[in-house]
Amino acid sequence: MKKLILSFMMIGLIAILAACGDKEEKAQETVQPQDITMEEDEKVADDDVVISINDTEVSGDHYNTIYLQTKIRASQFGQDIEDKENTKEITLNEIIAQELIKQEAERLGIEVSEENVQEELDTLKSENEEQFEAYLETYNLTEDSLKEQIRFSQILSQFIEEEIEIAEVTEDDIKETYDQLKKDMENIMEFEQAEPIIEQQLTQQREADALQAKVEELMDDANIEKHI
Repeated sequence: MKKLILSFMMIGLIAILAACGDKEEKAQETVQPQDITMEEDEKVADDDVVISINDTEVSGDHYNTIYLQTKIRASQFGQDIEDKENTKEITLNEIIAQELIKQEAERLGIEVSEENVQEELDTLKSENEEQFEAYLETYNLTEDSLKEQIRFSQILSQFIEEEIEIAEVTEDDIKETYDQLKKDMENIMEFEQAEPIIEQQLTQQREADALQAKVEELMDDANIEKHI
């Protein structure tokens, strides 16, 4: 899972820093999220228990949602989505990580208010309701399931802020990364423009590393049983 996270982040960084291609390149067809669906042999019955994590049982409806999101995200970053067993394992790992973080956050007294969750949902919906509804359909979400994802996102942000320590990204770190990318790219924005972007991405990468290490630590002490 760690390698996949880092792969997604580096691909994203290159995409951000690369200069815009010509019109012919822009016109090339790309796979859109709405084009990615789950085949019948990928789905699990909604009421089936797919995995037990300590005292929590995760059912098929939640698994199916995370599986589809994993598949779409992998496709967008050029990963192989034909390997269904690999996608399943990535999905289960994602579910394990999220649940262990939620359980640890609860143990530490980290909470988010229903008001804040609802406010973020309302903001997303009000910005463009048609696009909002299309997003729910594409990612197999209801407003309630999206609220739960928003809730987890807010818990995760608070958890990282309070519990995850990382080394500060230095000017040398940024310059080294920029120089490495420049060797592999014909067109790249100037360093002054790229600097804040690289700093943000390196910070997020270090957070992902530290978070992964924390999840692995929690896994060592957890009782996890997969049923699929």
